[in-house]
Amino acid sequence: MNRLFCRVLPLFLLCFALLLQPAQALDAAAIAKRIQERYDAMSSLRARFEQHTTLTAMRGRDQQGSGVVVIQKPDQLRWDYEEPSRQVLVCDGEEVSFYLEKENQLIVSKASAYLTEDLTYAFFTGTGDLLRDFIVEDAPAEMAEPGSYCLRLTPRKSHAQVRHLFLWVDETSFELWRLRIVDHLESITDIRFSDIEYDQHFADSYFLFVPPKGTEIILQ
Repeated sequence: MNRLFCRVLPLFLLCFALLLQPAQALDAAAIAKRIQERYDAMSSLRARFEQHTTLTAMRGRDQQGSGVVVIQKPDQLRWDYEEPSRQVLVCDGEEVSFYLEKENQLIVSKASAYLTEDLTYAFFTGTGDLLRDFIVEDAPAEMAEPGSYCLRLTPRKSHAQVRHLFLWVDETSFELWRLRIVDHLESITDIRFSDIEYDQHFADSYFLFVPPKGTEIILQ
């Protein structure tokens, strides 16, 4: 056998073996950093969502919802629930308005109170920081989804509404496609996002809501 070939073959096999090895797994902090970078770079997000909530305090009662969410930096938000009944939540940066068609009510409150409580809003609009605001860990193995990273986030400061958050992101794009919120009573809200679009511009008027005539308006 050619001596040069004998020398090159082991090196070739070594390189080939290295190429076959999976890339080194990212740790939880590195994944969180990549997610943060992904969403810091965006100006807006629009997505369809499906929401499933299990209320343990009500003997495991389930609630379902679906619709469209739009978030635009620095401080605008709109959730349109289409199912099971129409509900609209809008924030223009100054006020939060929550319309419930079934109850014929519009509840209006100052945005500052809402934004303090809504950790997901803070993250998407760029005022939150995963590594600063949460203890970030790998989620339990049984929560793994193929092609995704899953993290468990625990607020560093006690939060009235949130015990843990779980994030599922695509392992290539670091795009968030699933979010689970667990409260202190172990009630679970699971939200899945699809048809995600970034960096569209939405007029300020999109984040205002004028209720139908005769709607009861409640100021908080």
